[in-house]
Amino acid sequence: MREGAQKAGLPVQPAAKRELAPLAFKVPPRPPALCPGCSHRAPFYSLSKHKVLVSGDIGCYSIGTLSPFNAMDTIISMGASIGLAHGANQAGLEEKMVAVIGDSTFFHAGIPALASAIYNNSPTLTVILDNGTTGMTGQQGNPGSGATLQGAGGKRVPIEPVVRAMGIENVWKVNALDEPAVDQALKEALAVKDKPGVVIVQGACVFLDEFQKRQVVSVDLEACNGCSLCFRVGCPAILKAPEVDAKTKRPKATIDPLLCVGCDVCLQVCPRDAIFRPER
Repeated sequence: MREGAQKAGLPVQPAAKRELAPLAFKVPPRPPALCPGCSHRAPFYSLSKHKVLVSGDIGCYSIGTLSPFNAMDTIISMGASIGLAHGANQAGLEEKMVAVIGDSTFFHAGIPALASAIYNNSPTLTVILDNGTTGMTGQQGNPGSGATLQGAGGKRVPIEPVVRAMGIENVWKVNALDEPAVDQALKEALAVKDKPGVVIVQGACVFLDEFQKRQVVSVDLEACNGCSLCFRVGCPAILKAPEVDAKTKRPKATIDPLLCVGCDVCLQVCPRDAIFRPER
């Protein structure tokens, strides 16, 4: 840019040359991750277990494509998730395909595609991740949040009555931080083979005032055997402990109390009750 400005005759001072010292340590790779307490964590953990094809969309939940979830197979454009899943079903795809879309994207570009799926009686399952905001780009309001872009109070448009009014008969609405309930809703919805369905997973973004932080959880290293299930929820607060289990030869888990917000998802998936909420 500086060279181009100089060629154009603009009064730009030449850049001072400086040598950058090499780093004295190796920086480990840090791929994007869902925030601790993110309401998208439980649905992607569940989808990864069900091994279904998932057409994704644009938002924080695009991270569902990455490890440890590996639970999103396509991302094309904003609002394309429902249309792609519907099109695949119409084309004769035998495997159940799930569309995942956020609340903001649903209002922006998802409603027409859902209307097409309903009109054609497509057995598409749409999972709407309702975190009450446009999280990826800075918590802007959307019709479902009740706040306008200018910060003024607006008329809130609830998602469940909208999809029911459009003709969806099979609707499940679950708490995003209740992993067993999320998993059960997906199981029931995936079992419906002849008509469209919608699962609404509702839970506030961690950066909203509505999100209630709770006491952090801890790991009982005596009970933990390094099964690694808690690592599969993809929370940055869950780390590998220095201690290795004698039988499994796997590292046990530990939780960073500075990052943990007490959402309990890891506690719910631990099969050995090794994760617990200590007394204050």
